[in-house]
Amino acid sequence: MFKDRFFFCRLGLIVCLFFYIECVTSPIKNTTLKEENHILSWDKREAETIKILTDLIRIKSVRGNEKQVAEYIRSIFEKEGIKTKLISEPGFPDRVNLIAELEPNVPSSENGLILGNHLDVVEADPKEWAEDPFAGTIKDGRIHGRGALDCKGLIAMQIISFLELKRSAVPLKRKIMFLSMADEESGSERGARFLLKAHPELFKGYGYMLNEGSFGTKDVAIPGSIIFNIQYAEKGNLWLNVRAKGDQGHGSTPSQNYPSLRLLKFLTEVLEYDTDIRISEETQGFFYQLGTISRFPNSFILKNSNIPILRRLLYGPIRTSRQLSAITRNTKSVSGLKTEEGKGHNVLSSLAEAKLDVRLLPGFDPLEYLKEIQKIAEKYEVEVEPASTVNSDKSKLDSILFQTIASVATRKIPGSVAAPFISPGKTDNAYFRQIGMECYGLIPVLLNEKELTMLHAKNESISVENLKLGTQIIFEILHQMN
Repeated sequence: MFKDRFFFCRLGLIVCLFFYIECVTSPIKNTTLKEENHILSWDKREAETIKILTDLIRIKSVRGNEKQVAEYIRSIFEKEGIKTKLISEPGFPDRVNLIAELEPNVPSSENGLILGNHLDVVEADPKEWAEDPFAGTIKDGRIHGRGALDCKGLIAMQIISFLELKRSAVPLKRKIMFLSMADEESGSERGARFLLKAHPELFKGYGYMLNEGSFGTKDVAIPGSIIFNIQYAEKGNLWLNVRAKGDQGHGSTPSQNYPSLRLLKFLTEVLEYDTDIRISEETQGFFYQLGTISRFPNSFILKNSNIPILRRLLYGPIRTSRQLSAITRNTKSVSGLKTEEGKGHNVLSSLAEAKLDVRLLPGFDPLEYLKEIQKIAEKYEVEVEPASTVNSDKSKLDSILFQTIASVATRKIPGSVAAPFISPGKTDNAYFRQIGMECYGLIPVLLNEKELTMLHAKNESISVENLKLGTQIIFEILHQMN
């Protein structure tokens, strides 16, 4: 009798598991595409695209000076008869945003599409680079310089795609905007946030945005794989300023409570707080797509990461991967440390400060998470104040733009797959999602592990082959969307 019960219990579990598995499907649908448009001839446009990118890199727009980049882009468009607008926040004349538009051939109710990008780049120390980061050097089939990947390379791809729409007179059923924004690398105050607050009328009739946010990868997540990671969601931001105050002291007779020590203990506990792995609804689609290019039993496990007993089998690989950890955990990074002890070693500073960069998965409220961190801070008499808070956000996976991006990219590279991706970092997509726009991030190039480490780091570069691939995919997306 007991054996019969045990048998039926096991049978019931298997049936339930099978039913559960059957409910899991790929987020990528079979989208019918028009025949590929071959209007864009790379042989004719290669030199033009490379020149645009090298010129852009040579304009040093490190967290500023976007005006000079915008004026360069405007000169290109005006030669082609495309009118542009340069818009800046009053009091910040060099933090310029650029807008250019192509109108549909006949009045249309279809939502418009925005090609989004940003004009600023992060710092680069020439002493650490093999090539001058602001020279736009072309060497060994690669274009070197700050912004080659993030994101002046994308700007060059979008410029050529935008121009080709006009040059070739492709019939448009929806309006297309080219939008270059300022200040993305420092929080978007003078760019996306300003435009949406002060000039919301500019975006009337637009429903979609294709921007930065992720890349295609080659031989990264799975050996031999080619994956187009399409950003459709972003983690939340919680940037914190931390201070510990006290009396200045002598290094030879330390107390148990001096500011630097309290700050160090606080940071240690915060970094060890909430380190759980979470495979949420937003990441299940990503793991499912990895399963489509994996062998059994990995394929079975990846496709069913929503099942708790299988999910735990992924924890080991996730812990060994910086990228996978970032999309499945609430991460905390110490992005700055500062004291005022002077040049000597024998003074205990009266003030110790730090910056924390906290990135939160969907479902976590930044302000509620801040309260938890402040509870830890109370134990060490440390002050914690928010510098910036932005909630997590996401767009639909069944939208026409997401599915078109996935289908165009994978048709271009046979054997590749597209995967929905939650970005650990913030982009301007986050602010446009707040007004109901469906936003997706993909710079459609294929990067290996080494190339991925170039982002915000030394020796950033892009291959000419990737510049070609990205331009062709972006143009084809525009063609399919019209």
